Amino acid sequence: MKKITEQIGKTTEEAIRKGLEDLKVSRDDVKIEILEEPSSGGVLGILSAKMAKVRLTVDKKISDEQFEKTATKVKEILSNIFRITGESDIEYTVDKKENQVLIKLNGNKVGHLIGYKGKTIESFQSLINSMLQREDEEYAKVFVEINDYKKQKEEKLRKLADKMANNVIKFRKPIRLEPMSAYERLIIHTELASRDDVETESIGEEPRRRVVIKKKYN
Repeated sequence: MKKITEQIGKTTEEAIRKGLEDLKVSRDDVKIEILEEPSSGGVLGILSAKMAKVRLTVDKKISDEQFEKTATKVKEILSNIFRITGESDIEYTVDKKENQVLIKLNGNKVGHLIGYKGKTIESFQSLINSMLQREDEEYAKVFVEINDYKKQKEEKLRKLADKMANNVIKFRKPIRLEPMSAYERLIIHTELASRDDVETESIGEEPRRRVVIKKKYN
């Protein structure tokens, strides 16, 4: 089953961010179609301005055939990358998730691929997905995990989300979290989505975009 959302924004990126938060998925989980490009017009570019419009589609399950095709290409890409970097002895596994292909790297030799606050691992993941999608849009999305970094980070963010949400209720004041990546914000939104006493929203522009947690009034 597919989940689809269409969103508008002043820029294409703003519309995409709204879509990701609406579907509660990461950018690597969706197919993005740009339906309308933003444009300005009228007096000072304000009147008659045209908003960006995008459609985001999530495919909740990948077929065995799609997985095998993607896994074969991923192994080829990784082999070339590690050959160029002189790290051909790095070991990894490629497994199937519901809507992603999971690459897991473990050991002392791969810690440098995590980077400061996980920025390198996110860039590494984006690079692989970009290489796949450039060749064939039918390849499945790839998720990279290194030494369980993302798993541990998600657990910390979920605990932070619950703690801050409880503080919002206790002190009756909204709380702004520190700037986070889209992936980190998604975890916060998802963790608190089922609560009926608080709500969340993202504010600001990248790279200073952050989550605000506030009391929900029914």
